[in-house]
Amino acid sequence: MNKKGFTLIELLVVIAVLGILASVVLVAINPTKRMQEARGAGKKNDVGQVALAVEACYTKNEGVYGGTGKIDCSDESATGALYTNGFLKRVPSGVTVCDIAGGEVMVYATLEATGNYWVYLSSTGASSETTTATLPATCTAGS
Repeated sequence: MNKKGFTLIELLVVIAVLGILASVVLVAINPTKRMQEARGAGKKNDVGQVALAVEACYTKNEGVYGGTGKIDCSDESATGALYTNGFLKRVPSGVTVCDIAGGEVMVYATLEATGNYWVYLSSTGASSETTTATLPATCTAGS
């Protein structure tokens, strides 16, 4: 007898094997973690944009971050002031600006994947990832 095609059992076995392979690949890719990392990259970009705006404000204020008759670019409301005065094209959510001791400014945001913070310090001009314990006490971790 000439047999053409596949039996039902053979088709079910192939579908089961493909299902197992798909689940293994899905676990290896871990889309939730990838989405968190992507949002973290966006937060890092937002911190960088606000940091550049703060430094541009500092330059326009002739070397100070705020004061009488100056644009305040160093506290919680700074992102609004930076937007209003044209230093930012949009106000990013989840980014906090705070004034720390010595007339310096810190810009930070929470990274979802790790729970740590991405922090820009005006004193060093650099950004880095840090934990809650290393945030200055004058800045609240509310972003």
